[in-house]
Amino acid sequence: MRAAVANRFGQPLRYPSHCDALEAELQKASGLGARRLSPSTLRRFFGLVDKEGGFHLHTLDTLARYAGHATFADFGKSVAGHATAETTASPTDIPELLAMERLAAPERLLLGYFLGRVTRPAQPGGAAAPLALRLAAHPAGQEFFVESFVDLAHLNGAFGEVLAEYLRHKHTPEAQVFGHGTLFLKEFLANDEAAWRSRLQHLRALPIPADLHAFPRGRLAFAEIVAAWHDADFAQVPAELLSRLLADAARVPRPVAPPSPIPAFYNFFPAGYHFFVAEGLFLTGQFETLHGWLDFTQAEFPELATLEANVYNELLRGFAAVAQLRTGRPSDHALPAHSLFQLESHSWLLDYYQVHIALVELHLAALAGEAAQVIRLRTEVASFSETHHFPFFSQVAQGIA
Repeated sequence: MRAAVANRFGQPLRYPSHCDALEAELQKASGLGARRLSPSTLRRFFGLVDKEGGFHLHTLDTLARYAGHATFADFGKSVAGHATAETTASPTDIPELLAMERLAAPERLLLGYFLGRVTRPAQPGGAAAPLALRLAAHPAGQEFFVESFVDLAHLNGAFGEVLAEYLRHKHTPEAQVFGHGTLFLKEFLANDEAAWRSRLQHLRALPIPADLHAFPRGRLAFAEIVAAWHDADFAQVPAELLSRLLADAARVPRPVAPPSPIPAFYNFFPAGYHFFVAEGLFLTGQFETLHGWLDFTQAEFPELATLEANVYNELLRGFAAVAQLRTGRPSDHALPAHSLFQLESHSWLLDYYQVHIALVELHLAALAGEAAQVIRLRTEVASFSETHHFPFFSQVAQGIA
């Protein structure tokens, strides 16, 4: 039903503003009944806010009429009839649905996003759902679920299990660097030094083809930065490593722009490698180097200046604000920290990257002498760290003066 409504609307409904526009369309459309659907109902229906349970039949009937059917029941019969007519060609299993050639890549990504949302455990330490593990073993599930719905908040639980299953079944160099690089993140944030050192040794032994995607390559760069920082007794990383990362940046392939507007999934953020290097420099407090790296990133990717509602890009702006202030440079961001972040969606990323936003705000509050804000933000980061078993973040927060 979501796909059918989005098809008539003309694009996937990804933002609250889309639901506002759809609500206006439903009001104008004839034959939809006198009762209206509120934007909040539409946001719940399209998964922009969390909801437990089902939907009223009135909601389903109204949307079915908008999609060209008399009632929701008639819509269901139409779908069932279509499936019966194409028994030999239609998938009978959800992983196969992701492989349907008549679905465009953006549609598969949105379906993978939906599957990620519905298979997430209720608690951060919960086990992976059987469907999530089956998707990790299926080629289309690997591309449009594991590699796109990067559920970092559940690395110490369900998503860590999914990655282990994914690595057992997908042996390409790109998959192995992506999977092991993400598991390194899990172990480093958990302060499991024996595990992350072993993982880093394995990562360094993997083949790195010239066309390796920017995100796995960035994960490897992040690992090298934080490991070198750790081994330098939490001081600046060696200049030789930074020079090597700069040289590597010139060789990173740029992802092809998607054919139509889609969310900022793993595959499509243009400066993925540069983001992960910046993240590593930010978390390890190397602000002079971070400032130079972000200037380099903006010069390489001028399109970032106008890219909005993107988690990675908004975080780069936050990192830039901190780097400018920490290095004593004039800043365009001497304003309330919350105004740096204009995010409406991607809650699947935000529940992990929210802690990065809190760390940016903590830097700005500390520099502004806002003692109450500093206490609140440190408490927020400590709570996240305890809930998700990532003590590293709490240590970073305590070190921000």
